[in-house]
Amino acid sequence: MQVAKYLENKQPIIYRTFVRSLQNKHLSHAYLISGNPGTPLLEVAKYLAKSILCDSPDPLACNNCITCLRIDDNNYPDFIVLDGSKKNIKKEEVGNIETQFEKTAFEAKGKMIYILHLVENMSVEAINSILKFLEEPGSEIYAFLTTNNENNVLPTIISRCQLLRLKLVDRKEVINEAISLNVPVDDAELLSYFYNNGELIYDVLNDKEEKENYDDAKNAFVEFLKALNDEDNKKAIFYSQKSIIPLVKTKESARFFLDMLVEAFEDLLNIQHDKSPILKSYDTILQELARKLSHIDESLIEILKDRNLINLNVNISLLMDHLVLHIIKEN
Repeated sequence: MQVAKYLENKQPIIYRTFVRSLQNKHLSHAYLISGNPGTPLLEVAKYLAKSILCDSPDPLACNNCITCLRIDDNNYPDFIVLDGSKKNIKKEEVGNIETQFEKTAFEAKGKMIYILHLVENMSVEAINSILKFLEEPGSEIYAFLTTNNENNVLPTIISRCQLLRLKLVDRKEVINEAISLNVPVDDAELLSYFYNNGELIYDVLNDKEEKENYDDAKNAFVEFLKALNDEDNKKAIFYSQKSIIPLVKTKESARFFLDMLVEAFEDLLNIQHDKSPILKSYDTILQELARKLSHIDESLIEILKDRNLINLNVNISLLMDHLVLHIIKEN
């Protein structure tokens, strides 16, 4: 993803604000980057952080110097990233940053940077630990925190940071951008829910692990729509348990699958209210389901509830089984 181009064209206020601060040497010691799910929070945080260390910023990170390349290769000891999208950030991990950054920087630049992606996914102990570190930062230590929901971030954290808010790009624009990069239309439509940037969608489909999880979820999603459309509920339940649930075997594929269902059921509500669906590639079956299914709103609520359980240590197969039974028996 070309983050510089994205910031300059889609997020001009953040772009100008950070460039001015960097050039005038008036950087904040901590930034909180906020954006809806799908916005490239981590990519932006890494790029802005990298710009502080870049050998030849123009005006932000060049992405070609030795320092930029080392950061991209996770080979820069004064640059640490904790990713809360994979698992909750724990106190011990924050403590390791504090311990390492209490020492002199490894690199000659003398600047140390850490990124906490999705701070709402931090343990209470980790939050308490980072608060003091944010309040009393060492010289030349910079923090970049990200969040999908400012309401889930403690006011004491927000007050210690400069807030940068990413604006959502219109989904139709994201879809068209992805299609221009030769992303198949149905993939562009589905993934525009997850990623608010066409280039990011392209990158995901060219990442082997991400694509495998996405493909499993997409196949399960398509089969589930077919099962929902079956007149025989018992047959549909059997078909779901046999052919769909086995595809959704990891947390990542489960997240994809459930969010695809959220997309579909939001579109079903749109159709019932005479609005155009986003998932135009699935228009025929969605039109049929909108006429057939009852309790669409209740089913959507159940999907959202189960989506929130994914980060907990729940049995994914049992969770999927529960959801399938709930939706099909509701109708």
